[in-house]
Amino acid sequence: MERKVQSPALVMRVMKYGFIVAALLFIYMGLKIPVPAHVPVSVPVEIAITFAGLGSVLGGFLLPRFVFRAAERRPQSNPTLTALKIWRSKGMLSLTYFQASVFFGLVLFILRGHEWLVGLLFGAGIAAMLVWSPGKPPRSEEGGRPRS
Repeated sequence: MERKVQSPALVMRVMKYGFIVAALLFIYMGLKIPVPAHVPVSVPVEIAITFAGLGSVLGGFLLPRFVFRAAERRPQSNPTLTALKIWRSKGMLSLTYFQASVFFGLVLFILRGHEWLVGLLFGAGIAAMLVWSPGKPPRSEEGGRPRS
């Protein structure tokens, strides 16, 4: 476990737990903000929101690999994209997709969807953040030594 202040692994770990805290705050916000009583959301809309939320969890695991595949294959095509920048971008993209699942759960909660679907989206987003690991950060290009 790296303890340097500028360690990329430490920064990513702090971001991961920051996103988890933000997800818990969104759940708290959903429970505390009163929503005007209205007719519950229709079943097709509820299913669409649920699939979008679960799809964002799946996208958080799969899409960063596909989005940055070309940049990883040809690093000389864009010299400003270093391996470390690509690694950070992939991590942030994954965390953002997981957070989107929590947002979909909040939207479904506000629209008065079924409680078990709301809980599924909240739980899936938070569980994905807890399970997800960004991997080891690549070494910087300056002499093959890690950044300090």
